[in-house]
Amino acid sequence: MDAYCFIHLLPKFIGGQVFMRFIFFSIVICFINVQLSAQKMFEEQFSNCPLKFVLEDNEFFINYAPDDSIMVVDFLKGLDEKRSKRLFGAIMMQVMVDTIDNVCCVSYTNESTLSNRRLDVPNRLLAMQGWSRLPNCNKNENICALVSIVFDKKEFSVIRTGYNRNTGGEIIQSVTYKRYPEESTEILEN
Repeated sequence: MDAYCFIHLLPKFIGGQVFMRFIFFSIVICFINVQLSAQKMFEEQFSNCPLKFVLEDNEFFINYAPDDSIMVVDFLKGLDEKRSKRLFGAIMMQVMVDTIDNVCCVSYTNESTLSNRRLDVPNRLLAMQGWSRLPNCNKNENICALVSIVFDKKEFSVIRTGYNRNTGGEIIQSVTYKRYPEESTEILEN
């Protein structure tokens, strides 16, 4: 009863137009916050990246040189062998490369056997030097790529996903590599 009276009597105390403007701007601010956070695709989100960017749709705008297998090696650099052998599961990242080739982790989800504290995805992405934009591709816009790395017992897969507001997520590329190439050649030789 009190809340009902408060809502109906408030416009009389502060003026009808002021109250309506307050309601209108409150709704607009809520809508803007929903739109901005909707661009961040995964659970862990960071505010140190620019808010405006374009997601890859059905083609690459960002690549990692020389290739995706080196990307995984660079990502795991500094992780001791014991932990890297026990690493299973998926790590999904939203990587942004801005207009001057600076890299930022917009959001990520760690569904692997290593904790977020031990893996520290944002700092690992910042340390990786191979990210770059394709030449002449959306020069004046920040670009995001959705990259997933899935670790199985004998192999790992790198999955690049494009996202379109109308069609949703779609796999652009999925490449699988042997996790321990030296062990697999020994198995084949026996």
